[in-house]
Amino acid sequence: MLRLSRHSLPRRKALPASLAAIGVLAAISIGLFWLKERHPGQDLRVSFHIPVAAPSNPAITFTFQNLGRQPAGVRGVGLLLIADNPPIISDSDNIDLCDKVDATALKPPDQITAHGTLISDAGQKREEYAPVSQSAGGKPQTPATAIDIAGGQSLAIAATFKTDTQQTQGFNNQVFCPIVWLAQAGHDSTAVCQGFAMATNNGGMSNTIVARQFRILPASPGASCSTAGR
Repeated sequence: MLRLSRHSLPRRKALPASLAAIGVLAAISIGLFWLKERHPGQDLRVSFHIPVAAPSNPAITFTFQNLGRQPAGVRGVGLLLIADNPPIISDSDNIDLCDKVDATALKPPDQITAHGTLISDAGQKREEYAPVSQSAGGKPQTPATAIDIAGGQSLAIAATFKTDTQQTQGFNNQVFCPIVWLAQAGHDSTAVCQGFAMATNNGGMSNTIVARQFRILPASPGASCSTAGR
C-alpha cells in the first residue's frame, strides 16, 4: 500500500490579504445595508385614540412613533369634518372619504379661523378645525406649535376640537379625519387620515372608529396617510 508522507501532501495557499480585506468590506456593507433597511431615515407613524362621546366636541389623542433615524417635524394637528349624503348610508364605507381629500387644498394650521374654515360647500361640506386646547407629552401648549420628534422617540399630542354642528344639519353622514401638518428638511406636507364616521340610520346613530397605525413619513404616492405595513 502506497503511503503518502505528511511532507508529500500539497500545502494550501494562504488567502491573499487583499481578498480577505474585500470579504471584510463586503460583510460590513451588507451589515450597513441591513441596518439602513431596518432603521430607514424617515419612518414616522401615528395612531389615534378617539372616544366619541360628544361629536360636537371630539377629543383626539395623536400618538406619534418615530421609527426612523432622522428627526421628524410636526407643525401641528387638526381635524377635517366631511358632511355628505351618500347613496348608501354606510359609515364603514364612507370612512374612505378621508382618503379622497386633496391635502394641498387645506389651510395651514395658523390660517384656520377660531370657528373652523369652510373648505367646500358643493353638495358635500368640508370644514377644517384647529384644536381649541392641546397638550404634548402631558404638558399644555399652544395649538399649531411646531415639535421635533427625535429618531426612536414617541410623543402623544392630546387635542380637543369644537365643531359647528349647525353647518352639518341635513346631512346623513359625517366623517371625521385627523390632520397632521409636517415639516421635513424644509419641505412641508399634510397627512389626512381615517378617524371615525357617524351615519344616521332609521333615526339611530351608528359609529365606525378606525383603530390602526398609519405611516405618514415618508409620504406614499397617492395616499397622504397610508396604513402602516402596506
